Amino acid sequence: MTPSETPTASLITFPGRTVLSRPDASRYLGIGQNALLVMALLACGPRRISGNGKKLYREEDLDLFRQKLISTVGVAQADAPYRKAEPDALTIPAGPDPLMRLLVRHLIRRRMILITLWGMVLLGGFMSLTLF
Repeated sequence: MTPSETPTASLITFPGRTVLSRPDASRYLGIGQNALLVMALLACGPRRISGNGKKLYREEDLDLFRQKLISTVGVAQADAPYRKAEPDALTIPAGPDPLMRLLVRHLIRRRMILITLWGMVLLGGFMSLTLF
């Protein structure tokens, strides 16, 4: 590349390995973008990778996350509403998934309760150390 050429930044995708942005990943899971952002902030969401300064999600990680959430309520991935369709290239479900939205809300709520309780324990320990 010569100095007069402008650098072209592009994401390299390999066959069978799809990388999705946050809006695409939220549509793929059937949840809102804000829920995916909150899960990332609370470190309880699907694994993210960095690419070109952006946070991206691999399709395999999203499928694994979906399977983990669905298995918590005893619904098998092979059941009719949650069977993965054979994709043409990249098929993203159009509408929100009510079960996934409910499970994600429950996961966020549990993580926030856990963080609050640990914060209270640490604050109580710090207060007892300063008072005695």
